Amino acid sequence: MFSNGGPADASPTASDPVLSSVLYYCQRSLFHSAYKQCETALRRRTSDPILMFWKAFSLIMQGKSGEALRELEPLQEKRDLMLACPAAMVFAHERCKLVDHEAMHELQAKLTIASSSNNVSDRALIQMALFYWQTGQHDQARAYLKKVVEAGPVSGNPGRASAVAKSPQTPGANSGAGSTSYWMAVTFMGWVDLTCGQDSLVSRSNSWFDKILDEFNPKDLDAMLGRLQYLRTTRQKLAVALDINSQIITYHTSFIPAYIERMYVLLEMGSWELVVEAAQRVSTLSPDSIDTYAVLCLNELCREGRAKVAANHLSNLNLAISKTEPSNAGLYFSMAQAFSRLAGRRESVLEQTLSLAAKAVEIDSSRVEFKCELGFIHFLLGNLDKATEIYRTAFAQNSHDMTAMHGLIKCFIYKGRFDEAEEQIEFLEAVQSTNMSAETSYLSSLMARYKYHNIDKQARYLKHAYELVRKSLTSKMIGLSYYVKTNPDFLMELALDFLENCPQSARREGEELHPFLVNAYEILLQIIKIAPGSTEACYSLGKVKYLMGDMVAAQSMANNCLKLDSTHPNAHVLIAQIQLSNGNTKGCLAALDNGLSNNFEVRHIVLFHILKAKALKIQGNNEEALKVLNSAMGMSVMRESEERHLPTVKRSDITPTVADKASLYLELADAFSKTKNTVDAAKVMDEASRIFGNTSESHRIVLANADLALERGEIDTALVILSNIGPSHLSFVQAKSKMGMIYLTQKKDRKAYARCYGDLYDRHKTVETCILLGEAYMNIQEPEKAIEVYENGLDTFDDGSVLACKIGKALVKTHDYARAISYYETALGKNTPNAASLRFDLAELYFKLKNYQDVERVVFEALDHPKSDDSTVLALDVKLNLLHAKGCRASGKYDFAITHFTKSRDLQLRILSAESITSDSSELKAIVADICFELGETYANNMGDLNQALVHYNEALQYQLMHQKSILAICKHSITRNDLTTAQSQCTALLRSDPDNQAATIIMAELQFLSNSYSAAVSHFKTLLEKQPTQFFALRKAIEMMRRAGKMSESQQFFDIVEKSTFGRKILLHAGYHFCKGLQYRYTNSPNEALKEFNYARRDAEWGTESLFNMIEIFLNPDNETMGGDVLEAAADSSGSGDQTDADILALLTADKLLKELPQNPKSIRAQILECHAWMATKQKTEIERALAHFTQILQEETDHVPSLLGIAVAYMLLKQPPRARNQLKRIVKMEWNVQYADDFERAWLLLADIHIQGGKYDLATDLLKRCLAQNKSCSKAYEYLGYIMEKEASYKDAADSYTSAWKLERESNASIGFKLAFNYLKAKKFVEAIEVCHKVLKMYPDYPKIRKEILDKARGSLRV
Repeated sequence: MFSNGGPADASPTASDPVLSSVLYYCQRSLFHSAYKQCETALRRRTSDPILMFWKAFSLIMQGKSGEALRELEPLQEKRDLMLACPAAMVFAHERCKLVDHEAMHELQAKLTIASSSNNVSDRALIQMALFYWQTGQHDQARAYLKKVVEAGPVSGNPGRASAVAKSPQTPGANSGAGSTSYWMAVTFMGWVDLTCGQDSLVSRSNSWFDKILDEFNPKDLDAMLGRLQYLRTTRQKLAVALDINSQIITYHTSFIPAYIERMYVLLEMGSWELVVEAAQRVSTLSPDSIDTYAVLCLNELCREGRAKVAANHLSNLNLAISKTEPSNAGLYFSMAQAFSRLAGRRESVLEQTLSLAAKAVEIDSSRVEFKCELGFIHFLLGNLDKATEIYRTAFAQNSHDMTAMHGLIKCFIYKGRFDEAEEQIEFLEAVQSTNMSAETSYLSSLMARYKYHNIDKQARYLKHAYELVRKSLTSKMIGLSYYVKTNPDFLMELALDFLENCPQSARREGEELHPFLVNAYEILLQIIKIAPGSTEACYSLGKVKYLMGDMVAAQSMANNCLKLDSTHPNAHVLIAQIQLSNGNTKGCLAALDNGLSNNFEVRHIVLFHILKAKALKIQGNNEEALKVLNSAMGMSVMRESEERHLPTVKRSDITPTVADKASLYLELADAFSKTKNTVDAAKVMDEASRIFGNTSESHRIVLANADLALERGEIDTALVILSNIGPSHLSFVQAKSKMGMIYLTQKKDRKAYARCYGDLYDRHKTVETCILLGEAYMNIQEPEKAIEVYENGLDTFDDGSVLACKIGKALVKTHDYARAISYYETALGKNTPNAASLRFDLAELYFKLKNYQDVERVVFEALDHPKSDDSTVLALDVKLNLLHAKGCRASGKYDFAITHFTKSRDLQLRILSAESITSDSSELKAIVADICFELGETYANNMGDLNQALVHYNEALQYQLMHQKSILAICKHSITRNDLTTAQSQCTALLRSDPDNQAATIIMAELQFLSNSYSAAVSHFKTLLEKQPTQFFALRKAIEMMRRAGKMSESQQFFDIVEKSTFGRKILLHAGYHFCKGLQYRYTNSPNEALKEFNYARRDAEWGTESLFNMIEIFLNPDNETMGGDVLEAAADSSGSGDQTDADILALLTADKLLKELPQNPKSIRAQILECHAWMATKQKTEIERALAHFTQILQEETDHVPSLLGIAVAYMLLKQPPRARNQLKRIVKMEWNVQYADDFERAWLLLADIHIQGGKYDLATDLLKRCLAQNKSCSKAYEYLGYIMEKEASYKDAADSYTSAWKLERESNASIGFKLAFNYLKAKKFVEAIEVCHKVLKMYPDYPKIRKEILDKARGSLRV
């Protein structure tokens, strides 16, 4: 636009933010806001003719034509307004109550002369075009703009030449961009095409915006705003639209419309949280913004479902309109129209919309649509008389208005005035004979239902209405008008009427879906997309899912409903119904009690009592069930007529259906029968037959009579009743099924049982009966016949793809895996429908059989399909990629595993993005979180990249804040990195949300210990083991903690808790118990006992691998010596003999055998490390060098791998190359200690201390030994080394103290330490202590060399002296 007084921008621009705002408000019919914008700007830009013109235009549109004419009068001579000003004045005169025709003729003549002049500037043409555009005359606007555009950027026009001369140029700008007027015309050609309503012109409008942004100025405000509006209108690339919006805000920070548009773009994207943030930002910039309150109200009604909060926002909206657009009747009307349809018939919201509609009528009573809206809201509030009166007035004002006529007819029907309604409907049908509207069809369906009770006719009209509605539900730009056009209230009426005519029992497997159920489902999905916060839609969709047999989805929708409104009575009843269908009677009763505690109104629902009685009967509490049913029979609703004569405005499922009433009678009869009261049972059945004999529930009465006969023990009578039910009967399938079960369970006749289902299939061939026959054969252990039936059915039915899965699963159940695989492969070769699902089942079978190559082949075949955005297809692709990723990981192809985990995550994110407008995407987010966790596990456990692993664990938490596996993994790796703060915060958060989480309790105990809170850690472990005595992982952690605390002597307390549990001696047989016992023995220097315990657990699936690792380590180093160290060994054996004994050789052979029992494909790094140590234990140079080479290879793949560095150091020590060993050990010393490699760090420090001691560097050695003891107070070797150093320094008393600690930690069973302790006691003149130690050593080893002669005898001699 003109840049008069605009900001000085270095780039050439055709836009002025002020005028852009004015036109934005005018385009949205917010003329008072446009007026205020002009008035504010004119204080700074006085006498700006363009602003003065648009100020006058906004006055015209507000109905103030006289004032506008006075404003326009002095602008007639302005060159840039020589066309627009006369045209606007003519337009103003036309809108006056008293039209001055003479003045109009003069102005029209002036306009004609000006139009024919050759001196009309481009700016004048553009202003004329803008005027026509804002008055809705798009063709005329396009014609004027075309004149400017066709002339090109530069022309001989004087006005244009002067514009070129004044146009600023910048380096790099298009040198052909001569006139801002030309580019302004290009921009508004785009806007005119975009808003004209013709699809062909709308689609080309973006090319105009692209032209100016690419060739003139990429920051042009009007062009950027136009491109944004184009993307919104066509609903394309909303992410790009958001980016454009961000650019506008960046370049034009004070341009309020950009912030408003941001709200609507985010609304299109379904990003509700960001919508609210954007609304709050707009509120900060413009406190009285109408859009802010409208969007916040949308958020409450569409997403949060909070009617009271929405009503408050509507009240604020009313105030905001009264301030900013006080005379804008259309605005009041549009707000009332949108929110009345989103209100869900809740009074608090409707009262506010009524106020808005009333204000619209007050401002402009001539508009029929305003009155119709007021009548509609009165109707929704149940004020039928008032609604009828208003509709009559509107109809009298305009007898051709269909909305008024529809409203009047609907009021007649709801008031029971069927003849008047029918007369009007017949007129409408005659008028709309070839093009009947959805509303007319729906009204006809109401007449068929309530006047004629003709369900079939009602169904035909409903179906026609639905077809018309479905065609109209095309993709529309989301704004307030979107909710008016989609009309969720009308959609809900259709859905509920469809649902009312559906069977009210859950669909059986294989049973065809009722077409009305499908229609209701499709409509409710649309409502959920429009308003995911609608409790009514969530509940109804949950009910539909229940009737479809999808209990998981039904439970999810019912839960969503309760999240929105915890007092919703029917949602609680639905959850109870689902729980009972799943066989969970406790869950059913709990759901009913929960519903009663939240809303006492639940007890007025008949189904509540029926479900409670059913659950009680299943539990055997028949007397209590009878009381519940008798109480329900006394409810007032049960005494009402079975036919509802009139519809009700306030939709409520508290009124029982015919099916509910029939169910209550049948359950009562059954309860009487179960309590042996056959007389009352017969009376109830007689009454039920009388009441429901001619209704759709009559077939249930017959089945109930058979059940009662069976309850009385009259088996033959039951069979006769059931056999009389023919194929045309609604209950034929159920009757035959009952007969079959009687033959199997009562008469024990397997042949008759199978024959019964065979007869059913022969007389009523459907997928359902085929499945029933197959399952019957499976029940009598004849899988071959079952498979034959399934295969025949697969050939017979076009929609029998479920049978293919049945065949494969039947074969798998019989453990005939080879045949199952053969079937799957053959079936897939026939292009079977549902092939993708079959391929997944086959791939899953291959995965179970660890045939990973075939997993890959089948998955790739399943994924080879055309690209689809269907969520079902994408969900299966996610599962296939996940399965393939796990197969790759199991076979050691970690890079491929990462690739396919990533692909599955991206696919799931696509599903999440597509479904983000739904009410609750928590399940979809949970799947993304699980995949992110698997990625993290692969990086952590297989790739050794903890940093990348933590990235994915944290990503999982972004999608599911309390994703337990990820939180635990973060805690574990944070502890490994000594980041205790992060671990503690994560663990605390998890325990706060799940106080009984065992894994988190274990980690918290470990954290307490690492934080030096020993008693708190012990308390955590005790509490956990008291609750869960079989939690052996916790017991293991407790033992390891006690070891590091130097408190192994107190570890027995944990075993006492486990052993005294209610599990008794059974717990002592568990492999986990023996593993933990083995650890206790190993850490208390009892290797033989430890081996026995580990051996017990070594073949266990869970504890076997760890047991093998421990056994191998014991066999390789039974005395826990410092591998590669010489100091203590030389002191213990002065001969220094390196010869291996028979026991050493046997231990090596056993270790080698155990190594082969470890998983070999792939072989873990820990197994490889132990294998290398086994090679080194042979003390043969070639084997040591072989181990050294393998350690080096591991280091190339795992940088700074502590066990490998330690292995290299040991190898160098065995090869007599201490300097090289020292270099490797120094690398370890510089590293930060972590729990994962705690034992390896300890061994490395001890070995380096050994080397330092040999070199006489006692200070360095002492520091390392103290470091060992800081991390593991049970390290007897560290105390032994300290004693050796003290002894060498002739500090015998200190040496004796260190040796005493080592002696106690070894349970006084290590003769070598005992000898050293006794020797130092002798040197320290503690002769009694020396003698005591000598006796203990000689008791264990009577022939232990030197101790008797050199210490015991000398100590005794010293005592005598």
